[in-house]
Amino acid sequence: MEEAERGGRRMAMYHRETDRERIERNAGAIFDLHASALAWLEEYTGIPFPFEKFDFVLVPAFQYGGMEHPGAIFYRADSLLLDESATQNAQLGRASLIAHETAHQWFGDLVTMPWFDDVWMKETFANFMAAKIVNPAFPEVDHDLRFLLAHYPAAYGVDRTAGANPIRQPLDNLNEAGTLYGAIIYQKAPIVFAHLERLIGEDALRDGLREYLGAHAYANAGWTDLIAILDARTTEDLAAWSRTWVEESGRPRVEVALETDGDGIARLAVRQSDPAEAGRLWNQRLELRLGYDDGESNTLAVHLRDAEAVVAEAAGLPAPDYVLANGAGLGYGLMALDPRTRDYLLAELPAIDEPLTRAIGWVSLWESLLEGDVGPEALIDLAQRALPAETDEQNVSRILGYLTSAYWRYLAPERRAALAPEIEALLWSGTAAAGSRSLAAAWFGAYRNVALSAEALVRLERIWREEEEVPGVPLAERDFTALAQGLAVRGVADSAEIVAAQRERIDNPDRRAAFEFVMPALSAEPEVRDAFFDSLREPANRAREPWVLTALRWLHHPLRARESEVYLRPGLDLLEEIQRTGDIFFPLSWLQTTLDGHQTASAAAIVEQYLADRPDLAPRLRAKALQAADGLLRAARIVEGSH
Repeated sequence: MEEAERGGRRMAMYHRETDRERIERNAGAIFDLHASALAWLEEYTGIPFPFEKFDFVLVPAFQYGGMEHPGAIFYRADSLLLDESATQNAQLGRASLIAHETAHQWFGDLVTMPWFDDVWMKETFANFMAAKIVNPAFPEVDHDLRFLLAHYPAAYGVDRTAGANPIRQPLDNLNEAGTLYGAIIYQKAPIVFAHLERLIGEDALRDGLREYLGAHAYANAGWTDLIAILDARTTEDLAAWSRTWVEESGRPRVEVALETDGDGIARLAVRQSDPAEAGRLWNQRLELRLGYDDGESNTLAVHLRDAEAVVAEAAGLPAPDYVLANGAGLGYGLMALDPRTRDYLLAELPAIDEPLTRAIGWVSLWESLLEGDVGPEALIDLAQRALPAETDEQNVSRILGYLTSAYWRYLAPERRAALAPEIEALLWSGTAAAGSRSLAAAWFGAYRNVALSAEALVRLERIWREEEEVPGVPLAERDFTALAQGLAVRGVADSAEIVAAQRERIDNPDRRAAFEFVMPALSAEPEVRDAFFDSLREPANRAREPWVLTALRWLHHPLRARESEVYLRPGLDLLEEIQRTGDIFFPLSWLQTTLDGHQTASAAAIVEQYLADRPDLAPRLRAKALQAADGLLRAARIVEGSH
């Protein structure tokens, strides 16, 4: 146990970590982040911390990132105890997690929803507040950029699928409560709350939340209670706004219609349509960005409530080289790029000055890839040109993520092998040239992720054997563990010896047990992997869910995908039992880790056949299966179309 006092409040941190240096390196920041979150929330809500004590418990292999028990928040230990090589994303993620769970002391614990159809509210409040709370602790970070990257890609990852669900969902039986959770609650709903704040004003939202908390302290209240309070503070029709944004699923398709007259704009309009063809209209405020090759730009505010909004003030302005409908990064939807804009971004995106605009461009191009309008090799080529020029670490991490995702998911294996050496060379040089430890760690993590060539595998093995250093990155036990696992799944000649030796390197009993659990999934012997998968049929062998998910990721790694296709149908057939016996996030995580390594038409056919064979599958579980399968189904179309 560690104890500290901040602002006159005693806090205690309980843990099982055996590495004293790791504790001492992290404890101060953990206590500071909790203290600053408490102070911010007391100021914002006008309500002092509502419980008698404030402690936290760090649990190895905890199935959630955190759980907001009043007086003793539980966390997954690895989420808070960071290594020296932690990336900026990891540091921001820890701060956000702490702010999220601390916010729950007011939103969820002080005031609790009457029933699980409003469970989304406490998660939304917590994530929305966390985005604000984290700002002062990271003054060097662009927090508008952070909000965009932390929320939009994940929310779009569900809302673009055939299994998209509303934010607020009716629930008749608690045995399906776990199916309510996911990116729509955790990522889309905070975006919607940011829209609400923009619609009615920051002061009106804050004062309404204060009234809501004060009126329902230590009691129950739900969405209709809050809307009634906020409705009195605005002329907007919040009930109608809520029906589209909160009660219904999906996102609008938003397009820019530009007509030019010579070198100037004759007419500029923004249009929205409903991909579900239900005629819905989403009420939101946008800021169009008109960009020019000389670096100049114009930003024009648009209130999109109808099918079309004409931007009258654009008439007469010079015709732009590109137009982004989501110019400020807050608008939500499939922001379709016109061909001129798409071509410009693919050629010139790295030269755009503002980091937020570059990020908006990247998110838009990724959606274009998934829609089939941009090829994976075009995006990879752009990433290779953009990364050496990118100055914002958040953008570097996002581009590295898109690069590695396109590489593994949307390239055919033969193209992946052909491109590997040049991508590896770029990532290794980026590691060496990074100006900070966290940035070097991000570059090296991507290098380790994509390594395929003989030269790269020799280097990784030398690093694991501590015969070569990674420039600027002090490696920790978890890094060596990931190296050993990655070398094993790549089938290096002495992989069994590497895995066995790594087991002996791990002193902490909890982490050693986790590694031992995963070892059979790394085996070069198919029969060992088969036996491991069969063992997961027993609920007792799935009890430590984070261990299971790690093992499944390696079992279904893209390099083993052809061999692991045999596990797809049995894994899908276990879904209903997984829901009955697992925790709330486990069914979707099981599906994702089962399907995410696959890209072939044959794998897609297995999923489609499963869904066809199971018309009786509970609608919520079917939705989760469709969400998890979306990337595989798109990958199969993209990869097959590239041949």
